[in-house]
Amino acid sequence: MAEAEAEGSRKRGARWSLNGMTALVTGGTRGIGHAIVSELAAFGAAVHTCSRTQTELDKCLQEWLTQGFQVTGSVCDVSSSSQRENLIQQVASTFNAKLNIYVNNVGTNFRKPTIEYSAEEYSELMTVNLDSSFHLCQLAYPLLKASGKGSIVFISSVAGVTSLGTGSVYAACKAAINQLTKNLACEWAKDNIRSNCVVPWATRTPLVEHLLRDQKFVDDIMSRTPIKRIAEPEEVSSLVVFLCLPAASYITGQRKMAEAEAEGSRKRGARWSLNGMTALVTGGTRGIGHAIVSELAAFGAAVHTCSRTQTELDKCLQEWLTQGFQVTGSVCDVSSSSQRENLIQQVASTFNAKLNIYVNNVGVNFRKPTIEFTAEDYAELMTVNLDSSFHLCQLAYPLLKASGNGSIVFLSSVAGVTSMGTGSVYAASKAAINQLTKNLACEWAKDNIRSNCVVPWTTRTPLIQHLLQNQQFVEEVMSRTPLKRIAEPEEVSSLVTFLSLPAASYITGQVICVDGGITVNGFQPSMRIT
Repeated sequence: MAEAEAEGSRKRGARWSLNGMTALVTGGTRGIGHAIVSELAAFGAAVHTCSRTQTELDKCLQEWLTQGFQVTGSVCDVSSSSQRENLIQQVASTFNAKLNIYVNNVGTNFRKPTIEYSAEEYSELMTVNLDSSFHLCQLAYPLLKASGKGSIVFISSVAGVTSLGTGSVYAACKAAINQLTKNLACEWAKDNIRSNCVVPWATRTPLVEHLLRDQKFVDDIMSRTPIKRIAEPEEVSSLVVFLCLPAASYITGQRKMAEAEAEGSRKRGARWSLNGMTALVTGGTRGIGHAIVSELAAFGAAVHTCSRTQTELDKCLQEWLTQGFQVTGSVCDVSSSSQRENLIQQVASTFNAKLNIYVNNVGVNFRKPTIEFTAEDYAELMTVNLDSSFHLCQLAYPLLKASGNGSIVFLSSVAGVTSMGTGSVYAASKAAINQLTKNLACEWAKDNIRSNCVVPWTTRTPLIQHLLQNQQFVEEVMSRTPLKRIAEPEEVSSLVTFLSLPAASYITGQVICVDGGITVNGFQPSMRIT
């Protein structure tokens, strides 16, 4: 038993570590790039970065050396094709022609009305923000493929998602990066290379420091940002690092918004810990829910969960006790309003009326043609999947607010994003959850409560075990999923846990797919089209 526990702990630790991995971060000496290099190195990666100036590079390399980080660097102006080639040659030489992680961070901007951009200015912005990114991906591809497990993370901007007055050329560049992310996720999945994109909003970096001195600009940002503050670089770098971890192994093609030495190490550790925090996970005795309880508890949280059956609950509680986890539980059928109220009363009593994390995991489904659903069928699916979620959020709200730092994570489904033949009622209930996520993120931000949604694709759980025994079903799933495999529950629970961490403190209102790339996979012809 002790050996099994140790093995489980070792595997969990390996999923959250970059030991033995190699990384390239462009533009790593300032702002977000500097934070990314530091965070990757703190997780154990050997990192190479670049800067346009040797002086700035040397200063940062000395800083990282003092911190005990394994970081090398070289001078590179990414607007130069030949310098990009030299950079990748240097990386290949440093890392024995194998690269696990490529973070495309370099970017530049200047704002003008569209009609005032000269051809030279257009070319400069496109070259730095888009052309160099595309070329560096081409150059890095053999190294990423050779590593066996490659991960690309692009740094984009909210300007590539919605109009922000940042200038039309910059916005077009970033939108192109967002779409490049999705295409590489599908095209290079066969080579075990994942591709994701982090989309920051206003972040305290040298690129926008002059703007942050303008109080009217800052006031305008605050008026549109539910969390009511500017992001810090570390609140972006944490998401980049998570996407590079083995724990994020089923996430690809996603574009997600973020919206003294010992002291630095202590703060970094606290950002990646749930020590002292409390959590409620509904339906935590099976599948994804069980994995979520285990992961949250392993990160230090005290967790309360529920199940419809006492026997199943007792079995799991004994398992978690043996692992040294702090988990309590109670029986609850979430389709019952009174039982939902009793559950939250139990949680309030257990956690002294304060709750940091609420994970809404319970869900149910049965498939029928739309015209065959009875009123009772419809009511059952909506009650369990949507009504109970809404009511439990209402009930948990005072506890989340009282904690001072609340986080809600909903478990939805790819069926709520695109048609999957899972049944129209289930799909509608999950789409409602996706939108509820966004509304709570804005409405409850004033109470320091974040709200996010994790959207799994086919995952090996008891809910679909009967489907996974159907070879035709499995083959059809594989044919549409770029990563060509079924997800494991731990590949979903890791994202839930990350979103609950202080490291994710600027991420709210996001609906994130853990789907092996299926939601970005439109059409991939089997033949080469020229």
